[in-house]
Amino acid sequence: MEVKLLDAILHGELKPWKLDTSNTRRFAELVKAAKAVSPATTAALQTQLEILLVDYPTLKKLLAVNFSIENKPLLQLLYKTEFPNYKDPITQYYFILITALALRFWNNFLKQSESWTHDTDIKYQVTKTLKGISVLTKQTATELHEQGFTSIPGEQSSLVHFALYYLKHSLIQLYFSIQESFKENLAQVITLEDFYLLDLEESKGMINELIKIAIAPTIEVKSIAQSGNKPFSFGFKGDEAKLRNLISVLCTHKNLLDETVTKPDDFFKLLTTKDINDKNYKIQIGCETNLFQHVVDMLKFKLPKFNYANIGRCHYFTTKNETPIQASLLSNSKSNNPLPKKTKEEINKIFKENDM
Repeated sequence: MEVKLLDAILHGELKPWKLDTSNTRRFAELVKAAKAVSPATTAALQTQLEILLVDYPTLKKLLAVNFSIENKPLLQLLYKTEFPNYKDPITQYYFILITALALRFWNNFLKQSESWTHDTDIKYQVTKTLKGISVLTKQTATELHEQGFTSIPGEQSSLVHFALYYLKHSLIQLYFSIQESFKENLAQVITLEDFYLLDLEESKGMINELIKIAIAPTIEVKSIAQSGNKPFSFGFKGDEAKLRNLISVLCTHKNLLDETVTKPDDFFKLLTTKDINDKNYKIQIGCETNLFQHVVDMLKFKLPKFNYANIGRCHYFTTKNETPIQASLLSNSKSNNPLPKKTKEEINKIFKENDM
């Protein structure tokens, strides 16, 4: 996805240093009308943006491009950060506008991701989008420095300082919300510190901490079986006899599967079949989710397509409590309930002894 509307604040019609700010009443009217909408759905958000951009017909046309105007609940970004208060109708206008544009981008991105069915497609789209956000954030940070704005804007700060500062940190919130939601599909996940030091080329003292306020939403992508009925496998490359033995050992010593529901051979067949849609599988684990999550991480070395996203999409896996295993469940388990070090070492030893 492109960031054209957000980019207009730095390079286009919404440049704060090019804006005619003499008519404060006009901005007050727009703010009042926009606040009356109080968007809780994507459709209401679209209405709010149409109000804010009513004086910019070219930008208003862009609002309708690649945006699904549905009456769906508006999803907030996963992170928040501390922002300075706006001080007048004009800074309030930029505050509401940038907030709305970031939310529009976020909700639109999640909606578009529902049509991505393969790891390569997801990785490409997410990486491309994060790169675009990173570039615009860097350009905004550079503009702030070139204009001599190196501090947090205060009561006496200019409109330009406030708008650029708010744009920069809203983009950072957007970047890390997207990265968090799709981190299992990325080759590399960057930390906030490295983003400032390496991408923005700023010092650690410039870091504005992010506070996580929500978990990544479950992305309702098409199942593998719906993706054109094309054969799909987890791409196993290795010794099948060793894989069969590994599964047996994990079941015996770590209760990997609930064997009253799923036989080890069923799991083996699913991992090695040339097309996982050749029949219906039911893989119910017998262990805790965090243990299964670590096994998945270890198996990915020999099964490159056996990842959180594809596990969720195939709809064959359930927890020991029969809850469908989605990518978000595995990701959250890894982040919020990491496997004890001793157990992880025991599993790693089993894998080492059964190297495929």
